[in-house]
Amino acid sequence: MTPTPDTTPKNAWTRFWFTPTDPTTLGFMRIVTGLLILYVHSVYCLDLYAYFGKHGWYSLSEVDKERHESPTVIPPMFGPEAWQDYVPNGRVPIFPHRLEAVMKFIRKVDADPAVRKGQLAYLIRIQNEVLKSSQPPTTVNPATGLYAMNMSAHLPRNYAAVPNEALDYLNSFYTAEKVRGPQLDAFVNPALRSPKDRVPPAFLNDLDQTGPNSREAVRHEIEQFLAVLATDSTQRKYVIDHLVETGFQNRQSLLEFLLNLPADAAERERQTAYLEKWGAEEHKAYSRGNATFSLWYHISDPTEMAVAHGVILVVMVLFTIGLFTRVTSVLTWLAAVGYIQRTQQVLFGMDTMMNLLLIYLMIGSSGAALSVDRLIARYRASRNSLRRTGGLDGPTRAFLAAPPKSVVAGFALRLVQFHFCIIYLAAGMSKLQGGSWWNTNAFWDTMANPEFTLIHFRWYEDWLRFMVQHRIVYACMAGFMVVFTFVMELGLPFLIWGRLRPYYVVLSALFHFGISLSMGLNLFGLFMMTLVLSFVPGAAIRSQLRGGPNLPRGRIDFDPKQEAHEKAAAAAVMADTDGQLDLAPGEGKAYAVTVNGQESTGAAVPTALFGTLTLLKLARVLKWVPGVKGLFGVK
Repeated sequence: MTPTPDTTPKNAWTRFWFTPTDPTTLGFMRIVTGLLILYVHSVYCLDLYAYFGKHGWYSLSEVDKERHESPTVIPPMFGPEAWQDYVPNGRVPIFPHRLEAVMKFIRKVDADPAVRKGQLAYLIRIQNEVLKSSQPPTTVNPATGLYAMNMSAHLPRNYAAVPNEALDYLNSFYTAEKVRGPQLDAFVNPALRSPKDRVPPAFLNDLDQTGPNSREAVRHEIEQFLAVLATDSTQRKYVIDHLVETGFQNRQSLLEFLLNLPADAAERERQTAYLEKWGAEEHKAYSRGNATFSLWYHISDPTEMAVAHGVILVVMVLFTIGLFTRVTSVLTWLAAVGYIQRTQQVLFGMDTMMNLLLIYLMIGSSGAALSVDRLIARYRASRNSLRRTGGLDGPTRAFLAAPPKSVVAGFALRLVQFHFCIIYLAAGMSKLQGGSWWNTNAFWDTMANPEFTLIHFRWYEDWLRFMVQHRIVYACMAGFMVVFTFVMELGLPFLIWGRLRPYYVVLSALFHFGISLSMGLNLFGLFMMTLVLSFVPGAAIRSQLRGGPNLPRGRIDFDPKQEAHEKAAAAAVMADTDGQLDLAPGEGKAYAVTVNGQESTGAAVPTALFGTLTLLKLARVLKWVPGVKGLFGVK
């Protein structure tokens, strides 16, 4: 059966992404997001310089180094064969105490290439033991003595075990020369070995006792290598363990780095320092530096920082109330990202969700509803209609009744919804890979973690004790929470698009409320609840924001021929979001507002409107702002 034009995949795709949609949902999300980001960034006022100043937690000098020097290294994807552009890199430990030991070893290697090659001969031997058996075969680099490593070559099945065993064998030798000497003698001559001596790796033990390629030659290589290592057994073990743990490809790269170090002392130290700082070889980096922007890269004076931060807070207030939203949404996003880029010590999951919301609110027409921009549009539409017809024509009444639907609003909401589903699906799939969720230990680890939970409250501690003392209670509770988590994270991405949407929206809000309560992730939970608002129809939000039934009704008498009357009537219609006022134009009429049979004229008109209209009641404090009353009255 040939599909009709309305049901073709192309049209279904277009309807899903580009159906004109009520922007009220985006407007409500903008208000909630704005209030949350105002709270987050207002808190920065307390320690602004400590966070983002020149000598802050992460100093500006270190940030500048990261911006201009940090390497981008192409990572492997599921093994070396999957991405042929992947370049293995010489790695160093990330833990300071181990890094110190490894860097001392690297700097102790001799500057003379010939001597250096002898010091590293043992490492060359154990790497070549694997590479010489690779298919297709590789060639030896005459300068270093190393077999070349072909990333697409097939290595022997035991390619990792052979060198790891040979490296670990070095830990059996004592640092004291008088003890190590007899051990090496026993390595060369099996007749001298005692039951306590460790048996050498098979590929070394099978060598002849003497000769060019013999255990005697290996002994000399081991002695040279151990001489470069620290005499302290702990420091030496750190180096050997790192060579084991770094992996075959990265160990090969580190060995090539050492063998190819330049003779020039300054250049040698520069390359070594770069490896120490960034944990990667400079010449193997795909690129250097990060193309990021932050205002705080360029402002470090405390006074200037305070002024800039104040301006940013003002912009965020304007974004929240929806004034000049197309501009303030972009500025708010740039400002929020700037704080994150300046120092990622303040980056958390909450900041990621905040960034997502700001991006999509910037893309969508989030200022088209529930905003000052919308009020301005209502005023202009009302005044134009009054000028044309003396009243409100049909198109204007439709515009005032609800914000016009737009494609960009629908597209932005779909992006939020789709991204929310991906977040849930990724979280659920990752949990399936861990055993702690299958055996319910993840539930206990969360509920009893003193850094997150309410365990410092006695009632909460008593409840945990009660659970663990009654196995059936714990099993039921843990099993229910694990199943509920999987139903939410794996079920929502597929089931929220149908009739179960209202239930999943409510359950998702409760889910994140529980996470906030049990783990202390309050702001993260609030941002996630804001994301799930994207599934709530705009009409449902508008119905909840209306003033309710039995609102007072009123009438505006005005002369459409008089510009002052026209402006005041348009302002009243702008603020009448619940349709409480009727217009009664008439030539020669005095401007007046009648509410429940009581007529107000002159200076009493603004007071009557602020006491009648739902929106003005909520914003009654504005009537004390100079000029506001003048919008609604006629002198």
